[in-house]
Amino acid sequence: MAGFEPTAATPAPTVASIDPAPAGARPAAGTTPNPISRPDAWINFAYLSMWSYLLYGLGNATPYLRSELHLSDFETGLHASALAVGVLVAGASVDAIARRFGSRWLFDLAVLGLTVGVALVALSPALPGSLTGAFFLGLAGGTLGTQVNVNLSRSDSATSRKLLSQANALSMVTAGAAPVVMGIAIQTVHAWRAALFLPVVTAVALSLVRPRHSDKRSSIRLPRANLPRSYWFVWAFIVVGVSIEFSFVFWGSTIVARQTGIVDADATLLASLFVAGMFAGRFLLGRGLGAARNPRLVLSAGLAIVVLGAGLVWVSRVPALSGLGLFLGGAGTAGLFPIGIAIAFDRAGRAKFEASARATLASGLAVLVAPSALGLASDAVGVSTAWPIILLLAVAGLVVVAITPRAD
Repeated sequence: MAGFEPTAATPAPTVASIDPAPAGARPAAGTTPNPISRPDAWINFAYLSMWSYLLYGLGNATPYLRSELHLSDFETGLHASALAVGVLVAGASVDAIARRFGSRWLFDLAVLGLTVGVALVALSPALPGSLTGAFFLGLAGGTLGTQVNVNLSRSDSATSRKLLSQANALSMVTAGAAPVVMGIAIQTVHAWRAALFLPVVTAVALSLVRPRHSDKRSSIRLPRANLPRSYWFVWAFIVVGVSIEFSFVFWGSTIVARQTGIVDADATLLASLFVAGMFAGRFLLGRGLGAARNPRLVLSAGLAIVVLGAGLVWVSRVPALSGLGLFLGGAGTAGLFPIGIAIAFDRAGRAKFEASARATLASGLAVLVAPSALGLASDAVGVSTAWPIILLLAVAGLVVVAITPRAD
């Protein structure tokens, strides 16, 4: 039952603990060398936030692609699948690329991939081009996320959890901003494409001005390292956590509309409370809530809140209660990925790049399979009857937490 405890006692996180050590100083016991500095942390936050914006922005752009390219619902949905496949490919290959060439160029290659992806999605006159663009977005975004997670995990376990929660909280802000910016772009310049190019311009500018001193630490080729058996239990938990998140994202508005009878536009607006709940949870985690507690207890509490929120959405026939359920679902889901990946790094030891890459693969697998599986079940028995799949996922997460062994 203590399988999610850190492998060694770690000091409580402080601001000083994420600043660079003085020249010549040796790392303190229980910490990792070269902890990330605050300025570098914010640069990583910015990169991850831009990827989150484009991840959600693609979903907001698909109705316009459907209209302009005369696509069916099935063809429109293929964009999400193409993006997920890109993330899967990144998770399966980026560590090998880093071992072969070093990781110092991954940020720049990822920004190039995002640029190509957005250009293809926005400018292609036919479905094959836009699908290729969605694939490049997933490939580049998965690469970006892998590198960011590795960088933010260079501190001790508690501080890494805090930094990863802060990064993911900020990402929820930009993800929530994507539909707002797209709406403003349509109202002002009558071009939804402008909303997709905005983060690309920002990412290119950030790459041009980004200090290169931190790249020197990752310029060497990385040795191959094997992941321990206990890592794969945490990997399974990441699959469960991301599956819960994107099942809510893809199907939350649909079940609310069916259960309460409100129009789709109002249900979509209400579903934004899930994102608000995730931001609230990650903000509190980023401020240090639960940092001194056993991660197993924090994750179990989060899954219990997911069960409460998803259950409330399932039984509610009142929009206000459904909105509360979505908010609780988001709050409970908030810590599953950032805490899960921090524990995965703790388990991985020296194999941090392999751990991050495989966690990216886990995320891509969850995004590709979970919403589609819930959709197939909904087609067969109705979304209301299929919704308890999320409850089963939460129970599966609790089981994984309970059976995960101590570090190898």
